[in-house]
This record gives sequence, C-alpha cells and structure tokens, in this order.
Amino acid sequence: MKALIGFLSRAERVLGTVRTRLVLMSNNVRAGSGLKLESTVRLRATDGGFLSLGQNVSIDRFADVTVKFGKLQIGSNTYVGQGTVICSRESILIGSNAQIAEHVTIRDQDHIFGLGLITPHAGFITEPVVIGDNVWIGAKSTITKGVCIGKNSVVGANSVVTRDVPEDAVVGGVPARLIRKIGETSFPSAVDSPNLFGAPT
Repeated sequence: MKALIGFLSRAERVLGTVRTRLVLMSNNVRAGSGLKLESTVRLRATDGGFLSLGQNVSIDRFADVTVKFGKLQIGSNTYVGQGTVICSRESILIGSNAQIAEHVTIRDQDHIFGLGLITPHAGFITEPVVIGDNVWIGAKSTITKGVCIGKNSVVGANSVVTRDVPEDAVVGGVPARLIRKIGETSFPSAVDSPNLFGAPT
C-alpha cells in the first residue's frame, strides 16, 4: 500500500510538472527567467486571458493562478505562498519583490446577486486590483475587487482588504483598517491588533 501511495504521489508530481510546462508554452503566458514553480501549482490562462510572470518569481505548492478573459501580471522576485488563489477576470497587477503568504485570496470580481437572479448565471462585477512593489500580504488574507495597495505596505494575517491601502502602511482586521504608517515610533499592542502578521514560508 505504501508503495502504491508513493507511486501515485510521484505520478501526480510528474503530471503536474508536464501540465505547467504546457501552459508556459502557450501564447497567452509569458514567463521570465528564474521562474520557480512547485509541481502542484496550477496555472490557467483561458478565454483570451493573459498571464505575465517576471524574473525569479516563485510560486509555492498548491497555489492556483487563473486568468479568464483578463490579465494578470506578477513582478520580478515576487513570492506566492502555498495554497494561495489568484483569479483575474479583468486586471490584477502585482509588483516586484512582493511577499504573498500562504492561503491568501486575491480576486478582481464578485458574483452579481439579487432578488430574481440565479447567482451562478447572473455574471460578474469586476474592478482592477493593483498591489505595489515590496508589499507583504499576511497569511489567509483576502484582497477584494477594486483595491489598490501602495508600495512598501503590510497587510496583517487574516485581514479582508476592501478599500485602498496607502504606501508605507500597516493594515489589519476585518475589514482591514490602518494600524500605523511605517516609520512611526508607536506600535499597537497585541491586544489592540491580534494576529497582525503571518510570515511567508
């Protein structure tokens, strides 16, 4: 039984690697040198969507990166943590030297819903997402449509970001709020801001 499990695990890794290589060979995906992908990463660019990965991008295991209709750009030297989901139907731009921890969700769309509507068939509302250079997004955070996160900012773990974040800011909470500007001497206590950080692994 152990031998069978080991064989199936190896086969899954090989198939994942082959699938990823086929995606990278397609016309709607561009990747820079030094790209590091775990074999269990899933990359998809369909229905005219375009995916651009800069140099030395690293995407950890079980991450799911999907572009359908829209465009997704990830800048050089950016890390995407395990289990993270990034889904673009319009536009998601992620800068260089960003650190995205594990199980983060970044989406530029919401389902349309309402009285008399069948949600799975009602379509989507989309707004572009922009994440600046040198941004750190803590574990299990969610970035919603239409959000712009300024460069050098930090999003605390488990946060839900529903509005723009200025440059050089630390935000956290549900919904995320400004904790402080980077460079200020004061810092909130753990009681005021629990679970602020979640380091990428």
